Amino acid sequence: FYISGHPLDRFREELSRLTTCSIQDLSHEQDRSTVLVAGVVESMKIKRTKKGDKMAVVSLEDLSGSIEVIIFPDLFSYTSSLLKSDEPLLVNGSLEKTETSLKIIAKELTTLDAAREKILRALELPLNEEMVKDELLQDIKALAFTYPGECQLRFRIKSSNGDSYVVVAHNRYRVMPAPELISNLETLLGTQVRKLTS
Repeated sequence: FYISGHPLDRFREELSRLTTCSIQDLSHEQDRSTVLVAGVVESMKIKRTKKGDKMAVVSLEDLSGSIEVIIFPDLFSYTSSLLKSDEPLLVNGSLEKTETSLKIIAKELTTLDAAREKILRALELPLNEEMVKDELLQDIKALAFTYPGECQLRFRIKSSNGDSYVVVAHNRYRVMPAPELISNLETLLGTQVRKLTS
């Protein structure tokens, strides 16, 4: 239960591109099919295999429901800190479906922030020509340096005659498209930032 909204709320726009379906819709998928689901860890039980290696059984929750995810020792050994971090996660795994239960055998785990950075190619900032002043550009530059990453920054500049043209920022201004960066840019510009995936 989340008082200030579900942690997945800030990823709503990207979820359809990052996942194969919601947890609720897993019941329509075939047994042993490969699925990609997003969610937050609701609870986690650590177990030991016969060899004594640690593994985890996790309850993963999204906006539609929850599902059991099995994380075997090989994967658990390098993702245990992710599982304890409260970060929204993307799980790539194999669906195990019986008449009475559904669970996922995890093959890969990553944060949704990392997955989002992989699919977002550029952030496009809409500007009117008269807005292009040193002070604004310095503010954008400062934000870019605060959130360094691999995502390109572009400016779509609208001229006084109504035409528009695109200027691509230098590679040193590539950013991590974190929600906080996008929110700060939108506050600065007073307009919505476009997220481009190609």
